[in-house]
Amino acid sequence: MSEAMEIMGKFPPVKGKNAGIACVIGFLFGGIGLAIYFRNIIDLVFPVVVLIIFSASLGADIGIWGGALFAAVYGYLRVTTSEPVAA
Repeated sequence: MSEAMEIMGKFPPVKGKNAGIACVIGFLFGGIGLAIYFRNIIDLVFPVVVLIIFSASLGADIGIWGGALFAAVYGYLRVTTSEPVAA
């Protein structure tokens, strides 16, 4: 998990975004919603690729739910990892 957090830390920062809203947008609208909310193409490509992989490996019905959950967690972690930590 720490490797994924390091990779997400290298993405362009998102400032002034709410982690809860990003989570809901990610679940409801997936990568397209996250790309619009964060205004970044990486946030479109990464969740959509994971959705395709989930759908291909688990089947379309379970893969859609897995992709939605992944996009929600991704949106939440994307905001929390890009915010500076108060010391």
